[in-house]
Amino acid sequence: MTDIIFECENVSLEMAFLELDPNDQRSTRWSVRLDIKHSTGCFSYLATDAWFDTDMWTEFTTGLSSKEPAILNLSDMSEYFSFVIERTAICFEITIRVQEPIISQGTIRLEAHLKSDLDGPFLRSLGDAFAACPKFW
Repeated sequence: MTDIIFECENVSLEMAFLELDPNDQRSTRWSVRLDIKHSTGCFSYLATDAWFDTDMWTEFTTGLSSKEPAILNLSDMSEYFSFVIERTAICFEITIRVQEPIISQGTIRLEAHLKSDLDGPFLRSLGDAFAACPKFW
């Protein structure tokens, strides 16, 4: 099992590779654990069946190493988990969205935003976490 572990300020993200779809080599299954700390505790999210398109994954990881303004998006194929970085010339903003459908009752949603001045070490450590993960496709 290959893990991506990333922590910053109040957000902890852990992703573990589970499998490559034998019928579609562009789909990988991951578990995703997200913890968002706040003043009185922590919001936690765990998905054990998140499928990611390999092209989107590659585009996201490649974009992390670029210095150019961009919007980087890593979303699972069902769009239940989304990790978006919007980088401008002076700052970056991270938006993390998770949602899960509840049959006949709607959807549970959690959204977190982090906005900060550009910080090379932050983006570099995130890029390193994703770059260290071997590609199986």
